Amino acid sequence: MSVGMSFASRAKQPKQKRCDRCKLYYPESLDKCDHCSELSTSQLAQLKAQHQETLQDNSTFGKYLLLGAVIIGSLLLLDFL
Repeated sequence: MSVGMSFASRAKQPKQKRCDRCKLYYPESLDKCDHCSELSTSQLAQLKAQHQETLQDNSTFGKYLLLGAVIIGSLLLLDFL
């Protein structure tokens, strides 16, 4: 994707702002955060914990993908030698 295409696709996305309560992003067109505005304090704590767990899982998955890419790259390099 070219730089111009990146700017074009970003311009089509709605503007986002960060919620002070849950720290997640939501569209500026909304008055309240669609993630946490209807949640109690305990439910908010659960949402934050679940989001943190998701971030950790994504990080672990990324490490596995990087390891797989290194292994495939090494095999390809050995094949050409």
